[in-house]
Amino acid sequence: NMVYALNARNLVIAEKEGLNVATPCSICFYNLARTDKALKEDENLRKRMRDIDSSLDYKGTISAKHTLDILVNEVGLDEIGKKIKKKVAVKVAPYYGCYLERPSEIGFDNPEMPDSMDKIVELAGGTPIPFKQMRIRCCGGPLMMTRGDLAFEMSKRVLEAAKKGGADCIITACPLCHMMLDAKQPDIEEFFNTTIGMPVLYFSQLLGLALGVEPKKLALNKNIVSTKEIEEKVI
Repeated sequence: NMVYALNARNLVIAEKEGLNVATPCSICFYNLARTDKALKEDENLRKRMRDIDSSLDYKGTISAKHTLDILVNEVGLDEIGKKIKKKVAVKVAPYYGCYLERPSEIGFDNPEMPDSMDKIVELAGGTPIPFKQMRIRCCGGPLMMTRGDLAFEMSKRVLEAAKKGGADCIITACPLCHMMLDAKQPDIEEFFNTTIGMPVLYFSQLLGLALGVEPKKLALNKNIVSTKEIEEKVI
C-alpha cells in the first residue's frame, strides 16, 4: 500500500496540473506506471488510497512514461534525426536492465529483446552490439545494501560481456544501473582484482554528443570512468 500511496500522490499532483509524468529513471517509471495501471483498473485499490489520505483521489486521466519512450515513440526518430549534427562512431552495448520493460503490460518495448536504445545508437552514428544475453539482466543494484558482493558480481558480468562483445561503451536508461556500472566500477575492479575500464553513458549523453552538445554540458566530466575515448570518436 505504501508504494502505491507514494506514487499515487505524485500522479495526483501531476493530474491536477493536467500533465503526464515523464521520468528518466527505470525504477521510478516501473512504480509510477504500475500504480497508474492498478489504480485505473481496481476500484478497491482507489478506495484504499482515499482511506489512507483523502487527497489521493486519482481519476486516471494521465499516464507515466519513461523519457526514452517519449523520445522514440512520441518525438520520433525522424524528428530527432533532423537535428543530428555529428556522428558518434563507436560500438555500443545497449543495457536496458530489468525494470524498464517489465512487466510487459506497462513496458513500451519488447520485454525480451528491447531495441529502443539500439535505435538511438544508430541515429547517433554508432553501432549497437548484439548483447543479447545481458541487455535485460539485473545490474544487482537493489542488492547493494544487503549483498554487495553479489551486486558486484552481477554488474561485473554485464561489464565483461560488453567488453567481450567489442563495445567501446555501455549506455543505460536507469540511474541505478548507471551508478552500479560506472560509479561502482572502480570498486568492482578492486573487489575482483581486475581491470575493466568500460565507459558508461546515460543514453541521453550519447544522443547529446550527436546533437552537437558540448561534453561538459552533458556532464560527461562527472562520469567516474573516463569518456574521453568516446568523445574523441565524435566526428
